[in-house]
Amino acid sequence: MKKTFLIALAIIMGLGAAYAQQNNTIETSVNVRKEVIPDEIFISITINEKDNKGKVSVEEQQKQMIRALASLGIDTKEALTVDNMGSTLKQNTLRKDNIFISKRYTLKVSTAKDASNAIQALKGIDIAQTYVSRVAISDSLEREVKNQLLVEAAQKAQENARILAEAVGCKAGKAVYMQNYYSFDTAAGSRMLTVAYKAANDSSPNMQEESAQELEVTKKSLNITVTCKFLLE
Repeated sequence: MKKTFLIALAIIMGLGAAYAQQNNTIETSVNVRKEVIPDEIFISITINEKDNKGKVSVEEQQKQMIRALASLGIDTKEALTVDNMGSTLKQNTLRKDNIFISKRYTLKVSTAKDASNAIQALKGIDIAQTYVSRVAISDSLEREVKNQLLVEAAQKAQENARILAEAVGCKAGKAVYMQNYYSFDTAAGSRMLTVAYKAANDSSPNMQEESAQELEVTKKSLNITVTCKFLLE
C-alpha cells in the first residue's frame, strides 16, 4: 500500500513539474517570405503538315526542330518529349482526300530567356504553334528554399525570445517546442503565358522585339511560419 502511494505521489510530482515547466516558457512566432523564380517552364509545340499544305513532312519538321533547339544548347533527348500524334482529313472535291499528320511535343527549359529563344527559333523554321503551357518550381529548388527559410525563421524566433525574456529580467533557454508550416502562392506565370502566346501568333517585328524584352516568369512566393517555445531561466 505504501509502495503504491509513493508511486502515485511520484507521478503527481512529475506531472506537476512538467506543468510548471510548460508554463515557465516564452512563445514566439515568426513568418518569413521569399520570392522564388520558377525553374521549370513547359512549352507546348505542335507540328502540323496542314500548316505547309503537306509540302514538308512531320518527320522533316521534327528534324529541323531538333537542330534548331540543339543550336541553342538544349539537350532535346532530356528536354523534349512527344505528347501525341494525330491526323486531320482535308476534303477536296477536285482531288483525292489528303491526310495531314500532326504531332505535339512538350519542351522543358529552366529560364525565361531559354523559353523566349526556343519560341523564336521555332518560328524561324515555320513552327508557329508554340506557347508556354505552365511553369513550376522543381522539388530540389523548393526544398533548398524551404530549408533556408526554416533556419532563418528559427533563428529569428530565438532572437525574439531572447529580447523579450531580457526585457523582464529573465533568460531564454533551450527550445522545448517547435512547429512550422509553409505554403506557395499559386498565381504565377500569367504574364509569361500571355506574352508567349502573342509572340507565337504574331510575326510583326514589334511583337518579336516585345517578346524578347518582356517574356519573363512571374515569381512565386514561399511563406514559412515557425512557432517556438523556450524555457525561461
